[in-house]
Amino acid sequence: MPTENTGTEAAPAQPDAERRKHSRHQFIERVYILKKDGTREPGTIFEISVGGLSVATTAKLKIGEEVSLSPIAGASVTGAVRRNQGTMYGFEFTGIAEEVRAKVLEMCKTLPLFRSLANI
Repeated sequence: MPTENTGTEAAPAQPDAERRKHSRHQFIERVYILKKDGTREPGTIFEISVGGLSVATTAKLKIGEEVSLSPIAGASVTGAVRRNQGTMYGFEFTGIAEEVRAKVLEMCKTLPLFRSLANI
């Protein structure tokens, strides 16, 4: 018997589809990366989601490294480096206050979906 799709079920996986928990949104803004050794490096956010963001920076960071990122919705959050390609880094939020997370979620609702850097 066919079942009705209520909109809560995940779409079937596409072979090349990204597997992410949260939609990414185009967002270009200055950010500062504070490393554990106290150095503060500038960067530019290119996309953001409730779970993290991508930043272009000349800072040298390692996969797994935890840093503070600010300002994110007017606050400082903790993030871990999950991906790196050249000067582009992907961070997962690992320490974000619930009220900041809620602000990021509301902000994302107003932003266009991120497709690729070619669209920026």
